[in-house]
Amino acid sequence: MRVLYLTEEAISFSGAMVRGGAIHVRNVVNGLRERGHNVTLLDWSDTSERPFQISVAPRSRFVEGPFRTFVRAVEFGRRQSVDVIISKTRKTYFPGLVAARRLGVPHVVHVGSSLDPPVDSILSRLNLESFVARLRAPHDAYFVVCDHIGSQLPEQGVDTGHIFNVRNAVDIERFHPTTVPTSLADRFQTPIDQLNGTHILGFVGGLQPYKGLEDLAAALDRVEADCHLLVAGDGPERNRLERRFDERARFLGAVPYDQIPALYHEFDTFVLPSHTEGLPRVILEAQATATPVIATRVGGVPEVVNNGETGLLCDTQDSDALATAIDRLAADPTEGKRLGEAGRDAISETYSWDSLYGRYEQFLTEVVDVYG
Repeated sequence: MRVLYLTEEAISFSGAMVRGGAIHVRNVVNGLRERGHNVTLLDWSDTSERPFQISVAPRSRFVEGPFRTFVRAVEFGRRQSVDVIISKTRKTYFPGLVAARRLGVPHVVHVGSSLDPPVDSILSRLNLESFVARLRAPHDAYFVVCDHIGSQLPEQGVDTGHIFNVRNAVDIERFHPTTVPTSLADRFQTPIDQLNGTHILGFVGGLQPYKGLEDLAAALDRVEADCHLLVAGDGPERNRLERRFDERARFLGAVPYDQIPALYHEFDTFVLPSHTEGLPRVILEAQATATPVIATRVGGVPEVVNNGETGLLCDTQDSDALATAIDRLAADPTEGKRLGEAGRDAISETYSWDSLYGRYEQFLTEVVDVYG
């Protein structure tokens, strides 16, 4: 199968990447190529690192970038007679669709974000309306990462027969309970070693308001246990959150992805108090390393975290419930071990990368056959 894969992210095949979406693109492209498919990536980066990579470096991400993506997609599609176009990110949805119509091939959009994020400003409302408008266009298939997103699309007029749950994935060998492929650098290891005797909480992700770290700070105001939070990630909320948590947290910044598996081994409990999510890969990473998870009931999280069985769930913006869950695991390490091991067992097969490649392959074949 000849596949043209579009993304507005910059993809590196030789260097480390931090963003989960970019890692997803790189892995899917490589995984499908290893299965014998002719996959070409069109991304928005300065330099192409592989012969199967077409890179554009737009000066503007709003008009010029999508237009150049459309032009290059049509040029390449005609030259190589592609069978299908996949658009991974929202700024490639429209150019991918128009290019696919020009070439007479099906167009698939990958949908990894929930359609019910918090709307607390004019800008966030405009972003949501723009996202929904792009999804309402007549795409031929929608690859979603969880049932929650799949259930939201029909509300926007999408035929359920066009929705395919490819789920998400984690490297279950790299993220493993007993092996650490790359140790933490000294600048991370030293402060962690100084926290002996405390219950180490961990967070990995962008420091955005919707991640709910303010709720976690409020929970730490209430906990009885001696806890310390390690935060891996960066974003616009960092300075404010550093002041809010004060000495109860250490902010590590953007940790290189090859060191993230080792970081989970330092956590006694992983906490994700988000207000909105699709199916966050960090939950899968924590579960793969058998790290017990406390998370909120948002998006596809309940599809992988069974409350009391493979982790603990709380309602969003409920700092009292977060505090109770943290104290529960801090007081009973055996309970945390049980939840962590059950989490590993629950995701080790269905959410492996190889399983995801199989779902991509199966669903793309169905889409191409139906379109043809």
